[in-house]
Amino acid sequence: MKAGKVAGVKLILNNWFLLLIVLFSVAGLLDKVILVFSAVIFHELAHIITAANLGYNVKEIELLPFGAVAKIEGISTVKPAVDIMISIAGPLFNIGLSLILYIFIVEEIYLLDKTILNFYLKVNLVLAAFNLLPALPLDGGRILRAILALKTDYKKATEKVVALSYIVCIFLSLTFGLQYYLYGSLNMTLLVAAIFIFVKSKKEITIANFRSMHLAASKKSLFLSKKILPVAQLIAGENIYLKDIIKSFKAEEYNIVILVDENLNLKQTFTETQVLEGLTEMGIKTKIKDLI
Repeated sequence: MKAGKVAGVKLILNNWFLLLIVLFSVAGLLDKVILVFSAVIFHELAHIITAANLGYNVKEIELLPFGAVAKIEGISTVKPAVDIMISIAGPLFNIGLSLILYIFIVEEIYLLDKTILNFYLKVNLVLAAFNLLPALPLDGGRILRAILALKTDYKKATEKVVALSYIVCIFLSLTFGLQYYLYGSLNMTLLVAAIFIFVKSKKEITIANFRSMHLAASKKSLFLSKKILPVAQLIAGENIYLKDIIKSFKAEEYNIVILVDENLNLKQTFTETQVLEGLTEMGIKTKIKDLI
């Protein structure tokens, strides 16, 4: 649901976020919902400011139950290090704000009611801690994927983090059940979080599958505008599958594949575009020699 704009950026309320607000409202905690809402907004503004300073344009923010996702132009082509910087900004802001609130409470600097300060301190700590869980689409999952992507293929990194996301879902669900068994309390926040992560993390696999195609299109657009691109070269044997070659492609460079025989004699050269188109048209069992 669209909820207007913040600093020129579209604000969308995710259905899961709305559900969480309803749960708080039913419990008579509507005033606290506003504080939670503001913490989420500040969390996401930290992402936006970081992305903007790194030269990326933010079009839209979707508020989720325990954070938000900013739709940033060109985010799928950023280097892992940049992705880490943007992702960590939100949790770091919440931690920093929590530290300031803690100092206010200890020093008895009550700009607001002490109860409100204590609650806001806990909200920011929980928001930071939850977003740092190693699960997609949370910040922690994005950071972990970026770290793994430094040494492996983006798709493989995504698959590993999604598998870990499922484990996080199981942990949250078991915690929900254990709390009910031991204390008779229903912590619906845990249940909503588990379902949310499960649903959203599954979509990350689909997104990763189309990333290579999107990267190729982005590079073509960049070349048309600048007329120059950095190049990465790969040497491949005749019987290497295209799907395996793509795993070695570098996101920030245009890839050239040099086909050689067993004696390392040059047979032919293929561009990244040719390899991707060959994979699309001929299937995953296509070898590099089939493109000749």
